[in-house]
Amino acid sequence: MSPTRPNATNADILAMLRDGYSNLRISRELRVDKSRVARLRREHGLPQVALQPLTLEQKWASKTRPVDGGHLAWGGERNTSAGTPTMRYKEASYSPAAIAFEIRHGRTPQGYVKAECGYPHCVAPDHVDDEAGRQQARMKLRAERGISDLPSTCISGHDLTEHAKLEADGRAYCGMCKVIDKRAERDPSAPRRERRRAESLEQAFTRYAVPADDGHVQWSGSTSHDTPTLWFGGTKHSVYKVAFRIEHGREPQGTVTSGCDMPHCVAGAHVEDQPMREAKRQSEQRLDRLFAGIFGAAA
Repeated sequence: MSPTRPNATNADILAMLRDGYSNLRISRELRVDKSRVARLRREHGLPQVALQPLTLEQKWASKTRPVDGGHLAWGGERNTSAGTPTMRYKEASYSPAAIAFEIRHGRTPQGYVKAECGYPHCVAPDHVDDEAGRQQARMKLRAERGISDLPSTCISGHDLTEHAKLEADGRAYCGMCKVIDKRAERDPSAPRRERRRAESLEQAFTRYAVPADDGHVQWSGSTSHDTPTLWFGGTKHSVYKVAFRIEHGREPQGTVTSGCDMPHCVAGAHVEDQPMREAKRQSEQRLDRLFAGIFGAAA
């Protein structure tokens, strides 16, 4: 018996009635009028069936399966276009991830709920987070990397105090720019966002360089292999080298690195090329010899 068969017979309906299905479930699966199902139930003296004997959380739990690593796999319905878990309960649709969030936090989530644990569409309560929670975790990551402050505006001039979003690695992007870009993808006639291109490499550097205490400068732009990078004129540049050229007015020799203890500091006065590092090393060795000559080996 096909669940999508049109013009189902009375025998088809009675078979499902006797199997304990509700009128609504039968009418949906057999594509028949619900009043016809109810009439056959009355005529044959078959008892009514509760639409949903389980609570929302009980039904959610019945569709999950534990996976190694503390993950929970979803075994119920999915959105056909993206494969995102979904669940029907008493004529309404619910996000299994959002249910997991409420189980864990006891409140309604803010924004889209998802897990970032690495397991596709994980619905473990301890692994999912809402928009507010994700942003808070990513801000913490930025702080650990020494780039907690955000630029005031994006490359298109949008106010990032209102539109800033963060990637999983803590990098910032403009949510408004992303909305406009997606809108343009759906409707090619929609207005495109105006990108204010930097006129020089130094100007592009300044957009993502955030002054900090003690002369440090935090990098709020992109990184490559944990090294600050900057795209300009179709070329990827080392931010350390850009900062060095701005500060010293010459091309660096060899690799340029930050010479201070702040992670990803791109202050021009704090970055060093190979000759500067070598000169520092020699100076430290001379000081060590001088110290030993004055105070002796015991020192």
